Amino acid sequence: MSDNHGHFLKTLPERQREDLISRADLSIETRKKKLLKLKSILLEHERAFIQALQSDLGRPPFETLSSEITVLLNEIDYVCKHLAKWIRPVRSRHLKLGYVEAIKRMRHPYGSILIISSWNYPLQLALMPAIGAIASGNRCVIKPSELAPATGELLREVINHVFPPEQLTVVTGDAQTASLLTSAPFDLIFFTGSQQTGKAVARQAANQLTPVILELGGKNPCIMDETGFSKAAIQQIVWGKFLNAGQTCIAPDTLFVHQSIYEKTLSEISASLLAFYGDRPQESDDYGRICNDAHFQKVVDFIGKGDIWHGGKYDRNDRFIEPTVVVNVKPGSSIIQEEIFGPVLPVIPYTDLRTLLSSDRIQRDALTGYIFSKDNKQILQFMEHMKSPTISANQVIHHAANPHVAFGGVGRSGYGAYHGKAGFLAFSYDKTDYKSYHFIHFQGKFPPYSDRNMKFLKKLRKWLL
Repeated sequence: MSDNHGHFLKTLPERQREDLISRADLSIETRKKKLLKLKSILLEHERAFIQALQSDLGRPPFETLSSEITVLLNEIDYVCKHLAKWIRPVRSRHLKLGYVEAIKRMRHPYGSILIISSWNYPLQLALMPAIGAIASGNRCVIKPSELAPATGELLREVINHVFPPEQLTVVTGDAQTASLLTSAPFDLIFFTGSQQTGKAVARQAANQLTPVILELGGKNPCIMDETGFSKAAIQQIVWGKFLNAGQTCIAPDTLFVHQSIYEKTLSEISASLLAFYGDRPQESDDYGRICNDAHFQKVVDFIGKGDIWHGGKYDRNDRFIEPTVVVNVKPGSSIIQEEIFGPVLPVIPYTDLRTLLSSDRIQRDALTGYIFSKDNKQILQFMEHMKSPTISANQVIHHAANPHVAFGGVGRSGYGAYHGKAGFLAFSYDKTDYKSYHFIHFQGKFPPYSDRNMKFLKKLRKWLL
């Protein structure tokens, strides 16, 4: 990296802040105009993005359209529709003893935002937070993952062609570039990725007291109780697990099935996999690939932690791992402890929901939790047990595409949320314009204090303060 490039990165936040102040273009029309530019980019370069994601992840075009491009277009439409309401100041007046308070509260942009996105959904995870940041009036720098190079380079090309760097820019590069950016004086950092890297970003940001939003992963439990079995339910779970070859942060990580329906659940899973991808999934146009060699090896290692019920084959040269179901998982093994993030589904029987929930096999602060059941008491029991911000009953994945639902983690799965109004709030802070109009001035609040004024304060505190 050249010294000039390093200087350019270091000075980006200040240049963006100066542009924000000098232009003072916080109007709703200006924000919408920028959002509609993003929408035009997505529509005009749809085919190019599909090809880039095929190159990076072997992603089927339908999955790119449904899980990335369409979700972003819907988000832009939703934000533009509701932005006028969100941006409107909240005014109030309060009569006090001797004066009147006039309060105006409004959402104010942080300034210059750094967005560090992940490789598994490299388009959506780069632009979704940018939509919220722009709607809030901020300037943005996007650092795409170097592990999805084709998508990152295309983002850099099309966005930097349309936007000046003082407003929105994409910076490509490796971990050294990311480290340089996180040490620059941004006003807020938004990070999507692993827990390990998220901790490093938070530590570096803490040196400058830069606020951070972390969107991390987790072992999302999926429970099917004795009332939850159906062919449609199994199809939902299989689709959600093997979408993007399992590389989805909200995918069902492990499936816990009531013992009474365990065998027929396994049979139906195999039937669904054959219906979706055929008996030669490597030849299917509808099944993706693993992103890189290191992650490939990690996922392959998980296969050996139990007995293979379905699949199990892989091709290192093609970064292909067959949709795989494992049973008889060894207690305490890595597949139980670590996020799988790949096309390997452990299916584990249980006999009692309360006992299962109290075990160490359920991560309470996972990014999300799933339950398939017709028993409202069991659904409520699961929801009350989990700390995850979102619990989904009888459905997987879809909540993340709904702009009415805040998307974010808690504990080990991160902190902060975005999407829809939550994104507008995440990238802005409450700024208050406070004015008071005095018609009587009381000297009793000034020193020297007296016992008489103390009694007066206790009696009239609501009117005085």
